[in-house]
Amino acid sequence: MSRPLTSEILPQRLADHRAIKAWRQIQPEWSEPEKIEILKLKGKTAVYRLSGGGLNGSAIIAKRCRTPTATVERAVYEEFLPSLPVPAVGCRGFVAEPEGEFCWLFLEDAGTHAYSPANEEHRVLAGRWLGTIHRARLPADFRAQLPDRGTNHYLQSLRVARAELGESFDNPVFLADDVAMLRSVVAQCEVVEAHWDELERFCQDLPRTLVHGDFVVKNLRLRCGSNGPALLVFDWEMAGWGVPATDLAQFLGRTVSPDLEVYSSLLRQDFPQLDLRDIQRLADYGNILRLVDKIFWEAKRLVGGSYEVVLKPLMTVQLYEPQLATALRAVGWS
Repeated sequence: MSRPLTSEILPQRLADHRAIKAWRQIQPEWSEPEKIEILKLKGKTAVYRLSGGGLNGSAIIAKRCRTPTATVERAVYEEFLPSLPVPAVGCRGFVAEPEGEFCWLFLEDAGTHAYSPANEEHRVLAGRWLGTIHRARLPADFRAQLPDRGTNHYLQSLRVARAELGESFDNPVFLADDVAMLRSVVAQCEVVEAHWDELERFCQDLPRTLVHGDFVVKNLRLRCGSNGPALLVFDWEMAGWGVPATDLAQFLGRTVSPDLEVYSSLLRQDFPQLDLRDIQRLADYGNILRLVDKIFWEAKRLVGGSYEVVLKPLMTVQLYEPQLATALRAVGWS
């Protein structure tokens, strides 16, 4: 929630903005905001910061998102996080749009103090926070709301990504070097699937937990307090139930890269059979699964269109190719 975008023209009277109209269904007496910041626009979803909308004039984050993902995210904020000894972003309200496909989720503003995986203190905080989350026992009714984030979820994503990348080979707008790169990524996907049984055997005896699913720097903030900095984590749209490999991913893109020793020390309190080598191996698999997930989303954008349309996802896949090669070497797959 950091860098504002400017591709939406705000109304002259801010009270006429759709986010304000939705917020007023919760706070009908609220006056016009001081400012609206556009934090994210993607398709039909959006995130705004409403200055002066919260308690004592604090900011409110207004998030327009699809109702199924918002339902999970709302449950995390309202039912799960308040029961744990960790600081948490507060949920300030929920408004469904009349058609039902989209809704508004209103959240406490987590602030602007950024997390850095290059800072060891930050990584220790992340390891401790993540260990606390992954040790928590989930009520059956809450767990039933969570989408699958087990190995089968990523296997299906892998197969879809490989198939859609393969369809791109015949796209006449691609240059010969583009097709060669895509063939290399498809070959890497085939290597991953060839070793999938190994990954599943490793994961089958590991504890299942609530998985954040997008545990990256942009979804964390630090809040300073009398006892030192505290970690705030938000954007639970990709949350689910499974083995938490992707949450542990290390130094891949903008991943949080939590301290694995701190994380392991907490998890061993409930699962003494796990040692640091197991956690490191799980993190190595997490790097692979995270790249599979990222390639899946970009592959869907590569089918059809002019070169200008497919250039950005093409360049992103090109960035992932050497990262996946490194991740495969880390687990001894070739």
